Amino acid sequence: MGKNQKAVKVLQRLFDAGYGTEKEIVNMTMDEMLALPGVNVADLCIISELQKSIKANKVISYLSGKTEAREKTKGADYGGTT
Repeated sequence: MGKNQKAVKVLQRLFDAGYGTEKEIVNMTMDEMLALPGVNVADLCIISELQKSIKANKVISYLSGKTEAREKTKGADYGGTT
């Protein structure tokens, strides 16, 4: 299972645990994360990255695996002259 599929799986677990909004996920404490059933270190890393992505308004980019470098390259391909 790839990283993005794991992130989607962890996101579903957060939904199942009652964390259904960006605000609720961003405001999760470490104690709340550790209280999730079956949580492991990899899950905690994914939740942390998800929190960072939410704060940066980059959730879809995170879940799709797109990187900032790719976005800059894509922008350069389309916006050169007016």
